[in-house]
Amino acid sequence: MKFLSCVAMLCLVAGPAFASAHLVRSTPANGAKVKAPRRIVLTFSEALEPAFSGAMVLDQDGRNLTGEPVRFSGRTMSLRPQRLEPGRYLLSWHSVGHDGKRRDGRVHFTVRR
Repeated sequence: MKFLSCVAMLCLVAGPAFASAHLVRSTPANGAKVKAPRRIVLTFSEALEPAFSGAMVLDQDGRNLTGEPVRFSGRTMSLRPQRLEPGRYLLSWHSVGHDGKRRDGRVHFTVRR
């Protein structure tokens, strides 16, 4: 019984150490139909390592429309894309938290007329 208690306690204490910076919210949200965004914001579960994290906006033909460099502030990553015409877009991102683990993801959104 003591052994199981020790294992349970170890899992509770060590759990956060195994976490990595995962996406909590994006603006625009995945699958959203929006007016052309002037700013895209990604919020993560923990502070990011800017040197190893990034994002880019791609159009249907795979052209990079990211515009200005990605900006970081603690748990957020933001970018100001070039003017986005009506159509489908892919926001491809990668994050690295203080644990050094990389996560990748995608957010699809549509700019409506």
